[in-house]
Amino acid sequence: MYELLSKRIKNADGEPEVFTYNSFPQAFRNQVFYILEDVLDPYSTYDENLWDIFEENFCREKGLKGMGYGKMQNGYGKSSIEEYFTDCDDSDFLDAIDYFFYLTDKKLRTMKPEYQYDYDADGAINDAIVELNYRFKQHNLGYEFANSQIITIDSTFLHKTAVKPALKLLFEEGFEGAEDEIRNAYERRRKGDNKNAILEAGKAFESTMKIICDKQGYAYDKNKDTAQKLITILENNGFYPSYMNAHLTSIRKTLETGLPVVRNKVAGHGQGNQIITIPDEYTDYALHLAATNILFLVRLYRNKKQNP
Repeated sequence: MYELLSKRIKNADGEPEVFTYNSFPQAFRNQVFYILEDVLDPYSTYDENLWDIFEENFCREKGLKGMGYGKMQNGYGKSSIEEYFTDCDDSDFLDAIDYFFYLTDKKLRTMKPEYQYDYDADGAINDAIVELNYRFKQHNLGYEFANSQIITIDSTFLHKTAVKPALKLLFEEGFEGAEDEIRNAYERRRKGDNKNAILEAGKAFESTMKIICDKQGYAYDKNKDTAQKLITILENNGFYPSYMNAHLTSIRKTLETGLPVVRNKVAGHGQGNQIITIPDEYTDYALHLAATNILFLVRLYRNKKQNP
């Protein structure tokens, strides 16, 4: 028996978010159907239609008589699933793609379509999963397919313990500028603009310190003082213990040097600098690092406000 995704998800109502979890646009629904077409069509022949098998299995798990407008009929699985993707509510749609990709990942890798002995099932399925996860990001949906199931991004430890609490605390304590910048950072990351995602994260870190200075009455130059200067101002005013200075400085360096520049050594392209591609892993690390330490600074501020 398979536990459908709607039963696995635990909602956190009222929590601020950078992703969408409960609204799937029609364009995304269409794109998921196209991905399944790439995977299932090679297996669907006159004698055995994999679309029918997928429909039958899902209806058994969901307790349905069919996914289309009537009862299940042999040979109509594909059109029934297409109708379901178009008309079903968001929770049912998520259950469907979770279950279908589970079956695809777990059951099809060792199967070959009829008479296609050289068919690369592994490659086709891997491509489908890569595209599904790309479409999740494209539409700012807080999910990914991993380990044969769809998981929510906020189920990751860092997102749950750093990003969401940071957004909530920034809002509650009136740090709107920094909140907007950290949201922009995750929006840039979603669009694949890793360079500007890190820049926005750095701005959010710097804005957090400036707002603390404003709220605490610490003197600083709003136009000239950089993150390094602001870190020193906070330390000199006793905002945090001096031993934290090196830690905050290292964060600043991570965010500021996250755009490695190398000399363009390609012959015939002249001189100059070329910004290399910034890996997603590095970008995620920088964004989570910024969120974690913004959370630390704002918690310090709240504690000082409540215990003057």
